[in-house]
Parts: sequence; structure tokens; C-alpha cells
Amino acid sequence: MSFKRSNLPVGQLYDSRYSPVQTRYNYTVSIEKIHSQLKRKKLEELKKLKEEEKKRQKELEIYQGKCTRRLWNVWHKTFGKLGEDWVFLAFLGIAVAVISYTIDKGIMMCNKGQMWLYNDFAQGLISKWVAWVCLPLCLVLWDVGLTHLLAPQAAGSGIPQLKTSLRGVFMKEVLTFKVLLAKWLGITATIGSGMPLGKEGPLIHMSSIIVTKMSKLMSNFNKVYVNESKKIEMLGAAWAVGVACTFNAPIGGVLFSVEITTAYYAVRNYWRGFFAAVWGATTYRLLLVWIDGVETITVIFKTNFFVEFPYDPLELISFAILGLICGLGGSFYISCKQLYDRWANSNKVLMSIKKSNRFIYPIFVILLISTVTWPPGIGQFMASEIAAGPQVVNLFSNFTWTKDNLTVNQREVVSHWTTEHTSIYINLAVYVWYQFVFSIIASSLPIPNGSFIPNFRAGAALGRIVGEALYMWFPLGIRNNSKLAQIMPGAYATVGAAAFAGAVTHTMSVCVILFEMTSSITHVIPVLIAVLIANGVARFLTPSIYDLVIFSKKLPYLPDLLPNTSAIYDVYAEDFMITDMKFLHLGMTHRQLKDLLMAHKKINVFPLVDRAGTMTLLGSVTRQELILLLDIRIGAVKRRQFLPSPRIDRNTDSLENVEFIHSLRKRSHVTNQIDDLSDSEKEEDTKNGMANAETKKEATKENTSEDRRDEIMKRWKPVKRKQLPPLAIPKSPLPDRKCAASMSHLEIPSLRVCDLSIGEQQAWEEEQLKLEVDFTASRIDPAPFQLVEKTSLLKVHSLFSLLAINFAYVTSIGQLVGIVGLRELRRAIEDTNSGNPPKRSEKPAVRTPGIRTPEIRTPEIRTPEIRTSEIRTPEIRTPEIAIDVSPADAGSMPMEVIRYIDE
Repeated sequence: MSFKRSNLPVGQLYDSRYSPVQTRYNYTVSIEKIHSQLKRKKLEELKKLKEEEKKRQKELEIYQGKCTRRLWNVWHKTFGKLGEDWVFLAFLGIAVAVISYTIDKGIMMCNKGQMWLYNDFAQGLISKWVAWVCLPLCLVLWDVGLTHLLAPQAAGSGIPQLKTSLRGVFMKEVLTFKVLLAKWLGITATIGSGMPLGKEGPLIHMSSIIVTKMSKLMSNFNKVYVNESKKIEMLGAAWAVGVACTFNAPIGGVLFSVEITTAYYAVRNYWRGFFAAVWGATTYRLLLVWIDGVETITVIFKTNFFVEFPYDPLELISFAILGLICGLGGSFYISCKQLYDRWANSNKVLMSIKKSNRFIYPIFVILLISTVTWPPGIGQFMASEIAAGPQVVNLFSNFTWTKDNLTVNQREVVSHWTTEHTSIYINLAVYVWYQFVFSIIASSLPIPNGSFIPNFRAGAALGRIVGEALYMWFPLGIRNNSKLAQIMPGAYATVGAAAFAGAVTHTMSVCVILFEMTSSITHVIPVLIAVLIANGVARFLTPSIYDLVIFSKKLPYLPDLLPNTSAIYDVYAEDFMITDMKFLHLGMTHRQLKDLLMAHKKINVFPLVDRAGTMTLLGSVTRQELILLLDIRIGAVKRRQFLPSPRIDRNTDSLENVEFIHSLRKRSHVTNQIDDLSDSEKEEDTKNGMANAETKKEATKENTSEDRRDEIMKRWKPVKRKQLPPLAIPKSPLPDRKCAASMSHLEIPSLRVCDLSIGEQQAWEEEQLKLEVDFTASRIDPAPFQLVEKTSLLKVHSLFSLLAINFAYVTSIGQLVGIVGLRELRRAIEDTNSGNPPKRSEKPAVRTPGIRTPEIRTPEIRTPEIRTSEIRTPEIRTPEIAIDVSPADAGSMPMEVIRYIDE
């Protein structure tokens, strides 16, 4: 037996004694050629889309008015050349700045009202207590009721939910206009009531909501804003604007958004964050100049530390010790908050009180906080007579409170922090205790709140204590060589504020925020050292305040991998993937599809394979598409095509009735067409006159199908309401679909729509459910994201975080072997971080039925006339593709090669 060896390319020649193996595909085609063909098809499709878009624009111009076209032309010639993003981000910054300014004005009015009631309205001691407590009580009760009625999702900071949305699980319920309104009004009442909480988290949340609504509005002009990736890019800019309009720190806001938003930050979003943050911060400070009469744009907490010799190098040790104290304090704060939340959610008495009346617990908390801050009581030890902003300004003052020769203004500042019986150390300690404890209690209320500002104040008071103590020990300063460096307690207050806030939030951007808030960079090195140490200690001991809320609410967010664990390189996807998969396969019936959907209602995407034996992955289909397939087959639109007839015996449920209904399908379809024509003719009759109407009515009467329809409708004329028997409405396996196609049959209320009886409907559905499913009628994702069995845990975590995906299929040379979801990955990361990585299960080698050769695992190869025990099947090679692939080597192959082999 001889063959023409020239027909086969070099490297793919078999022995001349055997006949060549007949393959289904031509493996001589290179990957580059396939890519060029796909690229050519893609360009042709884009060209067709552009041509269709031009035609659509021309058609749209016909229906547009002159004013609309002129405005559109002006837009394209001016702002359209710059790009919509510039206008979008500028408007975002202005809108958030206006919201921040209105919140500050509302808080100021609440504080003035409380002081007016306390100083001018009340006279006795009890009346002063009532005057001090009544306004915060009313504000909190109003806040709780508004949040519950308008948007319960507005409670809390909102940052954990936004982190989850940026990770890929888009939580639309927290990005509505109702949540924006509840946050706006609620945070004003929250801070105006005097509780130790901040507005940075709610303002970031409101900024994100504005981005979402503006994206929906801008989608009318540019469809790119409909894309979810575009929304995520704009949400990163919203974080920067929220911080910039809170602390007047645009640079720190951008860095804060980089640290908090996602594990991987796109560099292309960097300019968006800066642009929007600068607009927001500038507008926020200009509103103070234009409305409040401020002389010029200034910082929030102005300081004037010495520039020539701000600190001695030996003081770096004391700054490092302060950072260590703040790190331990921040971890202790997180632990206390975790314990309190756990106790509040597990205490039966407290839970019963919350369930019985949602206002009892908030009343108790606000009465407790207002009583503690009452100036004649404990409030005299924490400067409760002044607002929160002036308190931080006093703590950052650059003079020593314990020295003797104080000026009049300095004595006025110190008078708020001392009493006749206590010194500044006791008052500052009470202030730290108040901010520490009551911020935890207040944050448990179902109202908008933030946790950055109270920790910032607590750190400032803690740093002030350390600075005043060092000044008491070294009143003349620290001498280094011939220079004498005086100790400034205000500098220690700024370092402590940044270190404590950074320890609680696990961020380094708080350093830049502090520099922008104080306009002082003289203590850059001490601040960086203290914040680094505090961050390191806090990260080692506890999670951040935002991750704590994510864990407590069980939000779908991936935790970070600990870099000191080597198990992240030894754990693979096969160790934690799901092997019990629910899948679709070609040839399955509608009955099987219906049972699959009804049994697994929480699965939104199903994998599609060729057969249950081979499990070759063909793609994935969403649940919505599968429901549409079932609705097309057994839905109301399909069923009403078989109009009932009086000739059917409606007392029996035989299959003969179903066959007769099938015979009426064509006739009913013709009838519907004639009905549509008659309606259009009636519209023309009203325009052309009564003469044409009479002629067309006579023409329609001649149609035999119309006469038959009239006869059927007369026979099925509804009887009187008293004689109607009770109807048993059958339960449909599908949700009620209010689509245009189904509602078109109900446009004539005067006509009764005939439908099958219960028995006939069940018999008809059984016949339809026996048919095979045609998946080509649905939209199939031909290339879902895939992993191989030997993909490491670190790589899987990086891919899920970078691409923001929720699940991935695990394949072995095209064969589906498992699924990795967000829950399984999170559980594997938690087990690995805790020192108990998931155990590797020993799995047998994946074998495809019908294949005898261990090297080539493609079911298309057939060698019936040759015994595999007598020959060695050589490997099929091209210069680009090696077909000799084992399951273990699949992990190192490109995805294009694997897909090409599978096809």
C-alpha cells in the first residue's frame, strides 16, 4: 500500500505501512491565519455597524427639531471636542461640593440652636438638661424614621457596600435616588445631634450615587456610559471627590480612593480622580468665600509650626512610640467594635426591644450621649460647649497648655480643657474615652454615619497628651550639639491623629490628607514613621473598619491574601472547586430544562456541554435566556395560537383534542392577520370618508375566515356573571411576563380571549415539553472564563480581583471538570490565611470515552481498522500547535490553542 506523501506537510507524515488517520479538521492552518480571519470578520462587522449608525442618525435628524439639532451641533463643536468625561467630572465635583456645604450649614444651624436653647431659653438645672437633650432627641428620632421609611440601605457608612460594588458585585439597591436623599438629610441630623460621628463615608456614598444617576443621563448622548466598566471607572473618581469635599484634600482623596476601592487600580482613572477632586475642593472652599464671607480660600485646620528647626532627630523615637501606641489603640478599637456588634446582634433582650419598637434603642443611646456631653456634667471635662471643628483646632494649637505665661487668647483655649478640679491630662483622657466608646455605640444605630472623624479626634487628643507630657519632662527642649529644639505638643497631636485614623482604616493616604488639612509639611518624616508603624501593627492584629463591616454583613468581597503564607502557591483550583455541577447538554428536553430551573433557582448561569459523558464545554447560558426558551415553547403566546373550538369535547382530556387544536393553528394565524388588516383599514376609513368605509366593510364581510371567527366568538359569548362557575386558575411554571408580544393579544377588552381548559393545557404542555431544546435560539457565551486544575490560589485570587468576575469554569483540555465561585474562593483564602489550607484531593486522570491512545484525547479521531496495541500513534504537529497534550500540561498552554483543539 503506497500513499502520496507530498499531500501531508512535513512533521505530520505517518509510516507508509499504515493508512493516515482521518481527522475532522485541518490542523495545518496556523494560529496567525485564524487570527487574521477573525480580525477581518471583526472589521467587516464594525464597518457594517458604522454604516447602520449613520443611517440611524440620518433617520433621527428627520424627526428632530431645529433647536435640538442646533444644540447638538453646539455641543459637538465646543465641549464635545474636549470629551464628555471632562464635563461629567466637573459637574460631579460641583454637585458634591454643594451637598457638602449644605451639610455643614445644617450642622452649624443645629449646633447654634442647641446652644440657644441651653443658654437663653432655659434657666434652672433641670430645664437646662431638657433644653440640651430635646433637640438631639428630635433629630435622631426623625433620622431613624426617615431612614427606615425612605431607604433602609442608607444606614451606616456605605463604603463597604461600595467596595463590594467595585469588586464586581454591583449592588444597585444602595445606589438609588432615595438613598441619596436619606443620606443627605440623615447625615445632617446625625452630626447635628452632637454624636461623635463623621460625614466622610456618607459623602463618598452620595458622590457614588450621583455618578450612577449621571451615567444614566449621559447614556442618552453617549452609549459608553451604559457599560458597567465605565461606571466602575467613574466610581473611583467619586471616592476622590467625597474625600476632597470633606477635608479639602484633593490629592489625599485620590490616594484614598486608590487604597480603598479595589485591589488593582487602573492608571487611566488617575486623571479622572484628580480632575473631579480639584473641582470639588475648589468649589467647596469658594462657597465659603462667596456665601459666608470668608476672606480667602484657607485650609480647615490651620497650623503655624516652626519651620527652621521643627523637631530634633531624637524626637523620632518618641514619634515612633506614639505610632506604636496608636496602632495598638486602633486594633483595640476594632476589637471592641466587633465584640459590641456581636453582643448587640446576639442579645435576646436587645433584639426583642428592637423588634418591638425601632425607636426605643435610639432614644436610649441619644439620651445617654447627650447626658454625657451635658456641660454641667461630664461634658465640662471634654470641651462640650464648643463644636467639633474648633475642638480639633485647639488640639492642633502650637503653644504649650501647661506653661505659665499664656496670652489672653491662649488662656481662653485652655479654659475649655481644664476645670477647677482637673488638669488638662484628665480632660484629654476623658475626651479620648468619649470618642472611643460612644463612637462605637453611636455607629450601631440604623442611621447614616462615618467612623473616620471620631478616630481622628481621639488620635489628636492622644498625641496631645504625649506632647504635653514630653514638654513637662523637657521644659527647655532637647539639645542637639549647640541647637535647642523646643517640643511642640501640637505637632504630636497631628501625628497622633494621622496614626490613629490610619490604624483604623488601614490607609497611608491619611498622611497626605493631614498635610492638606493643616497646610503644614514640616513634620513629614514623623508623620510617615508613625503612620507606617501604626498601620503595620493594626494590619497584623485586626482587619480595617470597612472589612469588619463586610465580614459582619457577609458581603461578597474577597479578603486579601497574607504574603507570609507559602500555602498560597501550593493550593490549586482543583483543591477547592465544585465538582457536583449543574449543567446543560445538547439534546436535553424542555422537561429536563424546566426541572433544572425549578430545582436550582439561585443559579443564574449554567454551563453548556455537548454530552454528559464527554463534558466538552461549549459555552454558558444565563437563566433569563433559558426562561425565554421555555416561554417560547409553552408560554401564553404559543398556547393562544391554538384557538379552542366548540367541536372539542371539553369534558375529556384525551390527546385527540390536542391534535385537533394543532390542526387549527394555521387557521388562527390567518385570522389574526385579517384582524390586523381590518384595524388598519378602519383608520384609513376615518381619513378618506364614509364612502370608502362602506366599501371596505363589505370587502371584509366577504372573507370566510372572518365569518368563521365571528361564529366562534358568538358561540363562546360570555354568560351572565351570576351563572359563571368558579374558575380554577392553573399555576404556570414560569413567571408572569408582561412583554409587548403577550399584551398585544389583550388590546381588545370587549372580546373574550379563548384559552385551553386545565386538562387540555396540561396535555398540550406535556407534548411540548417532550421536544428537544434548540439552544441556537438563545444567546450563548461561547468563551466563558476558564481555569485549569493547576491554577494556583494566588493566580485565581488575582484574576477574580482584576477582572471582577464571580465564577470561572475549570477545564481540562476543553472538558468541564469543576466550577470555582466567589464563595469557594473566599473560603479557601480564609482557610489558607488561618493556617489550614484546603486538602488536595487525589483525582483520577481525566479520560474521554471512545479514545484508546493516552497522548491524544480528542474524540473525533477514529482508527477502527488498526489495533492500538500493535502500533504507536505518533503525535500530530504543526509549527504552531502541538496536539500531543496531556491534562497535566494543559495549564501551560494558551487558551487559543486549547479552544482550537477542542473545536
